[in-house]
Amino acid sequence: MSDCTNQRRAVKRGEKRGEMLKWAIEQNLKNFWTAANGRGIQKKEVHAATKENSYRLPELTKVEIKSMAKSASVPYADLLAFNLFEENITPDGCTVAIAAGNAAATGETIFFKQSDKKGSSEFTGENCYENQQVNVIRVEEHEEGNNVVMVAAAGSTAVKMGINDKGVAIGSNISRTITFDEEGKSAKEWAAASRGEFMRQGLIHGDTAVEAAQVITPLLFSDPMSSPGSIPIADAKRAIIIEGEFTHLAARWIENGVTGRGNKFEILSHLARPRSEIPSSYCRYERVMEVLEENEGNVTVETMRDLSIDHTNGPGLNSICRYQENDYNDETTLSSAIFQLRESKPEKSEVYIALGKAAYSWRSKEGEGWVKINAGSLEEDIPENFLNGDAWLEYHTEEPYEGDQEPTPLI
Repeated sequence: MSDCTNQRRAVKRGEKRGEMLKWAIEQNLKNFWTAANGRGIQKKEVHAATKENSYRLPELTKVEIKSMAKSASVPYADLLAFNLFEENITPDGCTVAIAAGNAAATGETIFFKQSDKKGSSEFTGENCYENQQVNVIRVEEHEEGNNVVMVAAAGSTAVKMGINDKGVAIGSNISRTITFDEEGKSAKEWAAASRGEFMRQGLIHGDTAVEAAQVITPLLFSDPMSSPGSIPIADAKRAIIIEGEFTHLAARWIENGVTGRGNKFEILSHLARPRSEIPSSYCRYERVMEVLEENEGNVTVETMRDLSIDHTNGPGLNSICRYQENDYNDETTLSSAIFQLRESKPEKSEVYIALGKAAYSWRSKEGEGWVKINAGSLEEDIPENFLNGDAWLEYHTEEPYEGDQEPTPLI
């Protein structure tokens, strides 16, 4: 396919998403700049870093972002900065759980990720969504590479968690270490593109978990992660977890067994901050491992769904389904995904995505707060409310769930 054809397609994708997500993009940009200001980082610093680092994004990605910005009536420089540095300003605090091989009831890997995020002080109004980053489903079709289904921030091309049509799933989270102070990091120290772009390239170009890791790992050697973090990658046969920061890089393969992550390293455990500083990361990891080990050999997608809505050690910051306890600076659950991976027909791998607060969205009817699709789904297969942010808007709240309604069956 010619470069001109690829550019035209990128422009059309951007125009469509900019128009569809205009309100959500405006909200996410406001959150981004407010968070930067709260850390004493001026917009001119971010714009200067954007100009210096724009080469880190592929040209077609920048074409789409420029078209999206124009269609959404926001400055291109702002949306480009958001795509490059959103993870630096407000890192994802997340929970991951994996059952590989004979640990899963199907004998094939089940992968779960919950995405959590800090809010912004200036998002005020009748609805609590104004304090938070809007999450949506994004679908990318590639003529020269794999198609990708992902959860992303509205206006971003970076992957929070996603899967390609070869049945490779991926996620990530920040890992809080003794070597890194995320609150004190300034724009002048920024060195790398976000994990989300590395993950996107891994999904586009990797047909297996190993191949995706082989795409991502050289990028990590040339551009260390913008903050210390983990990148779990899985296909039906195995899982690989990469842990990395500026001077350390490690990985572990799992073909049979269970594993999980909070916001701390487990391989590079000597770099993790102590429990007294990050109690939530310890509590969530321990709860994940407790549930997975109790169910080892019989882990299902509903086991993962139950983890997603789990209020043990809460409800609050220490529970897997997280809520603010103090104010907007607390990390809170914004979206969830479960991937049942298949070896024989990887494009038919089941994908379950819930937007908003997990304890509410998983209890709604299918198509309202959560949706079941597959790894080969195209944009036309996705309900519009999951593409434009309406599903997230409907099911995000900071009121802890206190009812007794059973979650909707997934199987």
